[in-house]
Amino acid sequence: MSPRPRLLYFNGPFDYLGERLIISYIEPFRRLLEQDFDVVSVEGDCDFAVEVKQHAPDLVLFHGGVESPKEREVTIRNTDKFSEVPRLGWMFRDPFSPSRRNSMNRFRAWGVNQVFTDFRATDCPIPFFRDSIYVPWWIEDEVFRDYGEKKTLPITLTGSGWLQRQFYEWRLPIFIKLAEKLPFYHVPAFETHVKNDAYVGESYARLLNRSHFAAGCGTVSRFLTLKLLEIPATRSCLITEETDVLKAIGFADGVNCVFATADNVVPKVQALMDDPARLQAITDAGHALVHGGHTRKHRRMFAEWLQLWKARQPGERIVQPHPFEPLRLAAADAVPAATFPAENPLTAALLEGYRLLDAGQGSEALAKFQWVIDIIPHVAEARLGAALHQVRAGDLAMAKKHLEHVIYVQLKLCNYRAPDPVSVSLHAIVLARSGEPKQGAELLAGTPAMRHPAINAARWLFGQAWPELRRKQPAFQGAKDDDAQNCETPHLLPIHDFAGWVAFWSPLLKP
Repeated sequence: MSPRPRLLYFNGPFDYLGERLIISYIEPFRRLLEQDFDVVSVEGDCDFAVEVKQHAPDLVLFHGGVESPKEREVTIRNTDKFSEVPRLGWMFRDPFSPSRRNSMNRFRAWGVNQVFTDFRATDCPIPFFRDSIYVPWWIEDEVFRDYGEKKTLPITLTGSGWLQRQFYEWRLPIFIKLAEKLPFYHVPAFETHVKNDAYVGESYARLLNRSHFAAGCGTVSRFLTLKLLEIPATRSCLITEETDVLKAIGFADGVNCVFATADNVVPKVQALMDDPARLQAITDAGHALVHGGHTRKHRRMFAEWLQLWKARQPGERIVQPHPFEPLRLAAADAVPAATFPAENPLTAALLEGYRLLDAGQGSEALAKFQWVIDIIPHVAEARLGAALHQVRAGDLAMAKKHLEHVIYVQLKLCNYRAPDPVSVSLHAIVLARSGEPKQGAELLAGTPAMRHPAINAARWLFGQAWPELRRKQPAFQGAKDDDAQNCETPHLLPIHDFAGWVAFWSPLLKP
């Protein structure tokens, strides 16, 4: 029997995380890798070349970190060595998180060949994720199972979002309707990133197992969250929002779950409480669905990828037409049709907002961006779109507020080493338009090592408008048509080169 392939796993340290995240996400991911690989784990700052030479891996995997105000960025030296060893990156962040760029820049610097994510590429529709491999959540079946607990709780609501609209549009209206008519047990998730939670791992699974019903959803983005699998896995009846992704993986209303709205959740739940046999049948069917297709053993994408990497021919790449079908090889220029549901109201609103903005329908675009901001205030793409409309409408003060919020989140909350090149460029332009060109220039010059066509173009335009900047400051002495890039951006503007950014920024810089 041939030995299992060796995986060199660069990760952690995760001591800034609370017990809930480590038990629920970090350790299960390590066990997922260990089912197919001989895993050698390296935590924290290190020398890539030394580790590769010592362990001779077949595959390298970089964990991109976990969003938290206390996240520390590790330093991995000499990643330009051993380029023949394939490298993967694991992106464990919400697709709307302002901290995405932390992982994106790390993967770029570390020379990752392919990114694996916990969200669909369509949930973050920028070029960086176009070819990412989606790993849908799975349950730890030795933990999330039927413990035979006595059903003592009618309905259990765990986690965030039940008391406010942010992130989870579906949850608050459901909470209000249940609170009016039915008894329930509510377990909030206050500060679970930094504090131990009363229900973690087995204790959480047993809580669900004691519940006739438990509710959850896929956030405003309607994707597959872990909670949606954990509930039926513990033989509790899932109450949830009807979404394309849940239907695609086999969930059906009244068959193995309850699809509910605020208008019908009470009568649907009450009807099942009054019919225990039917409730049991639905609960059992949900349990069977999850354990039959959504456990660790059903997620072998990393091993699949390595086999295809070894078998690929020149001009071929690895693609994923569907997350529950095998990966396959395709021609480098082929774009296989994605056949998995891409329903996502957040993404749809952003894309429509930028389409309307491009069509000159600024007020209609602003309404789309404001809808996103009202639900998730820190979505940079929505703030940037709103700011672009405000600049064109002449409301520079409001544009500045949007951009200041973006940069505050990036630098203070997410520990970016430097702000996003697109956001900082527009902010500098707004400052210049507001009669503060010196402050705008300071903003552009404040990150001299940052190279991206967007900021290269903004610096060049400032140098043309204020020649003394070009004479005195190296940051503004870049060449025309400078397409150099060493960082990523999450923004949705379809501009990729220096000339395009010059054409885009120029009208905004003029009064």
